[in-house]
Formats: sequence, C-alpha cells, structure tokens
Amino acid sequence: MKIQKAVSAVSGVKVLLLAFGLAGLPNASSAGAISAGNPAPQTMPAPANLGGVSLARLRPWQPADAYRISVVADAYGPLGTYPAAGFSNEEAAPGIDPIQVDPIQTGAIIPGVFGSVALSMHNFPVAARWAPVYNAIVDCTPGSACDHENAAFGEIINIAGKKGFRDKLAFVNSSVNRLIAYRKDSALYGKLDYWAKPSEILEHRAGDCEDFAILKMAALLRAGIPAQSMSLVVLQDRRRKFFHAVLSVSTGSGTFILDSLGNNVAMDSDLPDYVPLYSFSTDRAWIHGSKSGAQIADVAGGFATVAPGEGSSPDATVTPASSGVGAK
Repeated sequence: MKIQKAVSAVSGVKVLLLAFGLAGLPNASSAGAISAGNPAPQTMPAPANLGGVSLARLRPWQPADAYRISVVADAYGPLGTYPAAGFSNEEAAPGIDPIQVDPIQTGAIIPGVFGSVALSMHNFPVAARWAPVYNAIVDCTPGSACDHENAAFGEIINIAGKKGFRDKLAFVNSSVNRLIAYRKDSALYGKLDYWAKPSEILEHRAGDCEDFAILKMAALLRAGIPAQSMSLVVLQDRRRKFFHAVLSVSTGSGTFILDSLGNNVAMDSDLPDYVPLYSFSTDRAWIHGSKSGAQIADVAGGFATVAPGEGSSPDATVTPASSGVGAK
C-alpha cells in the first residue's frame, strides 16, 4: 500500500511523501559494463534524469508546484537540515574552469539530478552499506592499498590529474570501464548485494555497476574533483526494467553522468529513462522524488531489497505521479 502525507517544505509548499510497499522484491537488476572495444548502446537516449544530488543553483530554490518524494517509511527518521558545505571555487582543481563545481546548498529538500528533488534522510538503513565504503574512498590515497592492488589505477589518476575538467571525467569513465570486468556480487562475494571498497574492487579486478561508480569516485577525488560535487546514484532504468547505479558530478553548467554502460559522459538531462531512487554524497543519504505529473518508481519491498546489477526487477514499476493529495 502506498501512503502519502503532506510535509511542509521551507517555502511553505507541501510535499507529498509516498511510502513504498513492504512486499518482498525478487532479484533486482543487471547492468553490465561495456568493454573498451564495444560501442555504447545506441538505443539509450543520452541521460535526462539521473539520481545524484544536483546541488547547483546558487540562488534559493523555490518549488514551482507540488512535488512528491518517494520514501520507504517514516520510521527511517526525521528530515534533516544540514549546513551548507564550505567548498569554494578557489579549492577547485586546475582545469575545472569555466565549468566550476558548485557549493552544495543543502537542506531538508533540495534540487536533485534527473529533474528530481532530494530529501535528506537520517537513519536510512541502506546508508549502512555506504558509510564504510565512503571512508575507504577517502583513504584511497597515494601509496595506499588501492595502488598496491593495481598499479594501473594509480597511473589513471596521474594522467587524469593533468587534464581539464571535461577530459578528466571522460578519461576516468572510459579507463575504469576498461580496467575492471563486470561481475555480479553473487558471483564475487556470494551475496545478492555487496558494496565493495575500492581496494576490494581492484583486488578482484571486477565488480557490478555500483563498484564501477565507487572506483570512479575514488579516482576523481584524487584527481581533484571535490567529494561534495559527486554522488553515487541508485536508480531504475525504466526502459530496460532493471536497477542500476551511476556516478554523478554536479557543476554550475549541469550534472555529468559517468556510467558503466558506456564510455561517453552524458548530461543527466539526456537520460530520460533513468529514475533516481536514492543517492549518497560524502556521508549523506538522499531519497529522490519527482514533480507532480512526472514518473516515479514503485519498489515493492522497500529500498533494502534494491540490488543494482542483479537480474531483472519485474516488481519495480514506474507510474505517473498524481497532483492530488491523499492515500491511494
């Protein structure tokens, strides 16, 4: 059953919260990486709506109409309000201009990637997987286990660090897609969904879609992209009907998507089939929702059952968001 409830945003605009059903979800989906010799899928439109936190817009955000946020249950904790992150353009790596990484404008409800809105969540169960992974990303420094496991990874970072912003993203995306092979967590770790640390991914030289995103985040962080500008986004591909994960990088010129399904870096606005579910940026977790009238994903069983890269997701459907208030 879906439960909607009105929540007042800072601007006074009411936001509908949709609770996901608690029925079990079978295997979530599979998204394999494209090898260096294979072209990116021609049938996939360039991304328009991905689920990272697109925190750009240096003016206060005011919603134009009602929005609906998808949440699992209010038991996951209160809405959080965070202070703005202290990132400035002076801290940006050389070559990022004229596309400068924006400071994060955080609050209970903020603009999200793929045209979504993002709701900060405390006590989000899925976040337990992310916390140790993010700490390992930060610790993936020169001379660490990351470099010891795979010398090619360090070389990718050295080359990327000398490139301009767009070239840096493109190089890291294509290089990591070639560096590791796509394999399901069930084959590598004997678990339906396992969020590996960068050193584990490099040790196995393989991983599923979120592992590709994790390794790209670690590489870009060392190559000069601020952590606050990057998000690991878990989403549903509504055309292929599977769960997937990508890395998003937010800038003043839009949000760039690094995807294991192709070597080209696309804008989130070019990927209309991607429906964001939740994302992680630094140590924060976000649930994503859509404007009224847009499509949202319904996930039976809640987010804990979503396993990006593991089979199809027949019980995860995309439905139009209604503009009315009330229970369905």
